[in-house]
Amino acid sequence: MILRPHNLLRHENSRTISAWDAVARSQRALAGSYLLVRQPDHARLAGELARHVHITGRPEITDDIIQGISLHDEGWLAFDSGTEKLQATPARYSGDVPLSSDGKPLSFLDIKAGDFLHAWRGSIDAAEAITPMAGLIVSGHFYRLGKFGISNGHYSGPDAALIQQFLHEEECRRERLSQLGSRSADEIEYWTDLLQFCDLLSLYLCCGSEEPVQFPQPIGVTGEAVVLDLKDGRNVRLSSVFARPAKFTLAAHSFPQRTCATLDWQVS
Repeated sequence: MILRPHNLLRHENSRTISAWDAVARSQRALAGSYLLVRQPDHARLAGELARHVHITGRPEITDDIIQGISLHDEGWLAFDSGTEKLQATPARYSGDVPLSSDGKPLSFLDIKAGDFLHAWRGSIDAAEAITPMAGLIVSGHFYRLGKFGISNGHYSGPDAALIQQFLHEEECRRERLSQLGSRSADEIEYWTDLLQFCDLLSLYLCCGSEEPVQFPQPIGVTGEAVVLDLKDGRNVRLSSVFARPAKFTLAAHSFPQRTCATLDWQVS
């Protein structure tokens, strides 16, 4: 689940920070109420964002790439809908919402390896069922996340062993899938970069942060960083990435009030 805390404050005299740091800050923030975004819904927003990306000098995006990006968190559906309970992550439940011991809804960043690896594998399987290329970019996305976590010491003991096993499995999967398609290694890496850019942009929009942010993915022609300063939470200016203005909407659910809500943005 992605948390959107109510009345998340913009820091005074904010400097540009990494988009990932802005998302992480929002997920740690305490609030009296939250909007909750299910991760498969966030992934579909990422796919819609990808559909509108146009960068001069880069290849045109194809339907299988868009579908892969749209399904990259599909493995979270059972957890986020409450039809399957978390097993490795301590949680108590309020209806279908898992909570920490102090009653705060659990963010995707709170989930332990034994659960998130289950979701990662399910997401990769869903993408692979579309095309080998879709499977490759979603596998590459989670492979990078796992590799980064291991290299930075985020996991230890049994969790580290689980991540290492996952990385080995995905190396074998990627070798198999790469033999089924005609895309070059460079192209696979580029589309994985685009998935991670759209994933992070969608997370940033969903979490409610209005911090000025920089994205690390080198998707531009010259590999320049994409910078975004979101002033009012709804108008997104990314003219270097989007060819024309577009509107996006997303369903969310309030907690603890348990009502439905709609988030919307205008991207140009």
